[in-house]
Amino acid sequence: MSIRRWGLIVEETDGMGERKAYSASVLEHVTGTREQALARLEERARRYVPQHPMSPNVTRLYRTSEGFLQVNEGSMRSYGCRFSVAELLYDSVEEARAAAAAREAERQAEAQRKAAEKAAKRAARKPWFGG
Repeated sequence: MSIRRWGLIVEETDGMGERKAYSASVLEHVTGTREQALARLEERARRYVPQHPMSPNVTRLYRTSEGFLQVNEGSMRSYGCRFSVAELLYDSVEEARAAAAAREAERQAEAQRKAAEKAAKRAARKPWFGG
């Protein structure tokens, strides 16, 4: 069991009428084992309120090999929400933060280097008042 970072994903029908589409959203990120992520995903799936139907007559939650499937029966039709755990391999936001932190560290190191050079030049000057 290795500690990794997991995304808790929900996929569901989004929009209404002719503008319906299937969309995925990240509910949250979890650091830990896959089993810990699945346990957290189950908590989230049990409390999840889907977009459709607005007032489900029946809601059922199933465990699948990848996570969970919530089936919500409305008055006209049924809607599904699929919940899954996915290992996070790349995050552009984290990469941008790391690059910004590296640039800031480089900027601070350059400022310290310049301050040290300036102090060394001051210390190397001979006093003008007869020293």
